[in-house]
Amino acid sequence: ATIMVGGMNFGCGSSREQAPIALKASGIKCIIAPSFARIFFRNCINIGLPIIEFKDFDELHTSDEIEIEFTEGILNNCSTKQKYKIMRMPPFIQEIIQSNGLVNFARKRIL
Repeated sequence: ATIMVGGMNFGCGSSREQAPIALKASGIKCIIAPSFARIFFRNCINIGLPIIEFKDFDELHTSDEIEIEFTEGILNNCSTKQKYKIMRMPPFIQEIIQSNGLVNFARKRIL
């Protein structure tokens, strides 16, 4: 899977859902950055695109193989054998992402 690593306040200037939709459609499975613009952050959750705030993002390199344990809040850099604690999303946010977005999450709860 392709993971994108971004910089500070990633997604700033994008208040529309099309930006994360385009990233997801291009094959991005997760975005890691030290911080996100809040609207972009919420839009990613709404479409089921996992995002991780990770302050040590500069320790990641293009060729690194990364595994993310979302429920445990752990980022494993398999290339360097380093493990990092990451912010765990609340269970309902994890469920939205696992449902592939807010619409599917709501659909499951209503039906």
